[in-house]
Amino acid sequence: MHLLIDSHAHLSMLAEDEEALSSQIDEWISAGLTAILDVGTRSDDLEPRIDLVQKCLCRRRDGESTTGDLRPTIRFSAGIWPSEEAIQNRQQHIDELETQILKAPKNLLAAIGECGLDRHWNSSEQPALVRGEQELFEAQLDLAQRYSLPVIVHSREAARETLEIIRAFPSVRGVIHCFSYGLEELLAFQDLGWYISFAGNITYKNAQSLRDALGVVSMERLLLETDSPYLAPVPHRGKAANPAMVRYQYEGASQIKHLPVETIARQVFINFNTLFRIM
Repeated sequence: MHLLIDSHAHLSMLAEDEEALSSQIDEWISAGLTAILDVGTRSDDLEPRIDLVQKCLCRRRDGESTTGDLRPTIRFSAGIWPSEEAIQNRQQHIDELETQILKAPKNLLAAIGECGLDRHWNSSEQPALVRGEQELFEAQLDLAQRYSLPVIVHSREAARETLEIIRAFPSVRGVIHCFSYGLEELLAFQDLGWYISFAGNITYKNAQSLRDALGVVSMERLLLETDSPYLAPVPHRGKAANPAMVRYQYEGASQIKHLPVETIARQVFINFNTLFRIM
């Protein structure tokens, strides 16, 4: 069995309590999951997310598991997704996020994010909203710089603007999660030393441009993710994704790059630990 990593999931969106989440972890372990990065989207969600997972792992230690004491390594990021409310109240949210970062156990907090720019939801026809979104993103890059943490970037229909902003923070490194652009953008992000993560949509029929990008990305810059519960891969499209489904991304990368799954898994493991220093 190949040891797989899901570099981006939202575990608290998959289950309401530790009992429900614990039952899912058995499935993830059986699928070969060895590590998961649980990603934040709100300034106040880090502490409850850590609490949920810790309670879940305690249940497993107490024997409520079909896979014994086996468990994936789960680490966390803290970040603010660019919702309209977060943009409008950005200083309040940044202050709260920094408080959460300072309170979090250093061995559990691996990154800042997800944060970034989304021109699909935040239209460029609203200049004040766009300006505020950029300031919210820049403030989180500043936190990453001050606390020496990598960044998980959400970038949708905003490649040029994203590149301009991250170029202004040359000491910050991170990953463009759920990559959605073409070859030109891929090479631009990669040339800055950033990692590129691909999600379940690489399996979609109309996603040839993503498969082309995956074929070109340097192995030393490749990460794979589910973005659970979103973007379930074929043959599960339309359902809620979960970390066990990341195997379809590994199999897809293997086919596209003409390399064994074990080679993909080994390199993703190295890349994940180089960026996030988790294992």
